[in-house]
Amino acid sequence: MTRIHKNIIWMILPLSFWVLNLESQIVVSTTFPITQEMNEEEKLMGLIYSKSSPSLAVEVSGRVVEIIADVGDEVKAGDVLAKIDSEKYNLQYSQSKAEIARLSALLVNQELDLQRAEKLFEDSLVSEEMMDRTRAEFNALKEQINAADAQLRNANRLIEETNVKAPIDSEVASKYIDAGDYVQPGMVVYELVDTKNLKVDLSFPEYLSPKLKKGLEVHITSPTNPDEVVVSEIKDIKPNIDARNKSLTAIINFENPGTWIPGASSRATVVFSKFEDAIVVPQISVVRRSIGEVVYLVKGNTVKEAPVKTGLRKEGFIQILKGVKLDDEIVKDGAGFLTNDSEIEVIN
Repeated sequence: MTRIHKNIIWMILPLSFWVLNLESQIVVSTTFPITQEMNEEEKLMGLIYSKSSPSLAVEVSGRVVEIIADVGDEVKAGDVLAKIDSEKYNLQYSQSKAEIARLSALLVNQELDLQRAEKLFEDSLVSEEMMDRTRAEFNALKEQINAADAQLRNANRLIEETNVKAPIDSEVASKYIDAGDYVQPGMVVYELVDTKNLKVDLSFPEYLSPKLKKGLEVHITSPTNPDEVVVSEIKDIKPNIDARNKSLTAIINFENPGTWIPGASSRATVVFSKFEDAIVVPQISVVRRSIGEVVYLVKGNTVKEAPVKTGLRKEGFIQILKGVKLDDEIVKDGAGFLTNDSEIEVIN
């Protein structure tokens, strides 16, 4: 071995001892637990429906004389959408009104006859049979007036039905008639959709059924306007599990924030439970060992293994239910390389 080789060896030996000493210390970063709100949530997809989508059928026959509302028009409850020829119903109304006037005049005369018959009966000038016949004729005439009055009210109703009216505030989704068409009772002429009062049906896996209940908070968004978030709650839960896909359906009602469209898809986040001041640590601080999940507490230049009970996970943090306190300094980066009593070098 030459002198040069010996000199190189003596130069390398101190450096080797320094490297070995450095490798015995694991470089880590540390942090402290913090508190933040943690929610137990479930994210699902659903479809937006209108709470009310009535189909309007006419109740009278006749020819359509005017179309007022067309597809896409906004209408208020009671607005007239179309008009049907009412002439024959106006004639029926006039006839019923005239019949009531005629019968009313007869009733006045019949009432006078009844009063005379009652007086004569008291004076024993007419028989009881004649008295009963006069009273029966009077009562029969009253019943005819009642029947004529019912016909008058029905004729008035038919006149009203010639105006096809919107039952709710809505928009016209479909129109099946045009001016000049002849319609029959029961024929559907309009389909409306309520775009203000909406609902979402969410299907949950059956294993979540124990957690489902009315009143749970729900956050909903829609691709029709991703910037709008609706906060509502579960209104109803269907009492049966769908046999086809083993799911349970919850119904959420809400008001349209302005631009959402029935039939569009939606993304919903259901909040099962809330922890306002949950103790959390970065997820990389928690590692799995043979005893379960642990964190490493900093004790000077060494660490102690601390078993923990974890809970919810959210955005890189994990909830610690048991095992650490807020003033515990724990290892963050590098925790996966540690064991109990490992020596560390902290670089934050």
